[in-house]
Amino acid sequence: MNKDPHGDSNSRYHVRSLYFDDIHNSGYYEKLNGVGKRKKYRIRIYNHSNSVIKLERKGKEGQYTQKESELISEDLCNNLLTGNIDSLMNYNSALLSDVYIQMKTLLLKPSVLVDYVRETYIYPIENVRITFDMELRSGLYAYDLWDANAPLLNVMDPKFMIMEVKFNRFLPTVFSNILTELNSERMSISKYLLCRKFTERSF
Repeated sequence: MNKDPHGDSNSRYHVRSLYFDDIHNSGYYEKLNGVGKRKKYRIRIYNHSNSVIKLERKGKEGQYTQKESELISEDLCNNLLTGNIDSLMNYNSALLSDVYIQMKTLLLKPSVLVDYVRETYIYPIENVRITFDMELRSGLYAYDLWDANAPLLNVMDPKFMIMEVKFNRFLPTVFSNILTELNSERMSISKYLLCRKFTERSF
């Protein structure tokens, strides 16, 4: 497999996501209870840089996952962090319009900071991406996306990491054969849920 061109010499880069939830904590409880159709919102940056800022909406319906992503400016990002939602009306975007509605009607706001290091390998057929996420940490009611020194605590034992296998329509045989031979169990692991649950029981 090829190394991720966005990573360092070890194909690694830092990922920080700030997840949002509404006044009912719908994103948290729907994920916790395994609701079949749900969605959540986040802002994501890489390597503590403002060069790429993504506003994303992840949807889940049964076994299918959909992710919608839009690049936003640092100014718009900061407006969202401070609850200044009027600026969202200046954009012709279905995703930004949805975020505006969620913030206006359900008081969508920052809920948890999710921080980790990702190592990624890519295979061109069916856009296979195998990622290893390590050093998973959660912010304890720290929502400053840009603070490289934000107080964070380890969510998992540092000896472990999360491996994810992602692909478009089907997984090529070479990978399915390898995974079948592993002494492993297929699981649905949510870094968002791990960090939210960790934060909730820390106080």
